[in-house]
Amino acid sequence: MRLAHIFDATQTVEDPDEISGADVVVVAAEESEKWGELVRDRAPNAVVVVVGGSPHVMCETTLFPRARIIGVEDREQADAVVGTICSGTEREFETIVRCQGERGIEDEFARVPVRIGPRGVIEIIEA
Repeated sequence: MRLAHIFDATQTVEDPDEISGADVVVVAAEESEKWGELVRDRAPNAVVVVVGGSPHVMCETTLFPRARIIGVEDREQADAVVGTICSGTEREFETIVRCQGERGIEDEFARVPVRIGPRGVIEIIEA
């Protein structure tokens, strides 16, 4: 698996090709609008982990399936999610994802328990 750099206010990408073909892209929520189109065009099959806020903007910009857009609170959780994706295993996390009827939430982003695997969210856990 190829992991793209974490994009945030403290890091810049001098060569956009650095994310080309990435399997996983990690981006700070506040930078989603800036990087969304580049991720869509250069890493069209990537799972995107959005750190520090809602993944709404990234979801709207990339138009990726909801299973491949995951919001997490901090870099530590991002590392754990990315580790799970890259290792090819499955693990439960509480993340921010777009719900479409799950847990009674219709077409909104919410923090819910999910099972994550190599291609992103496998399922939203209904408790």
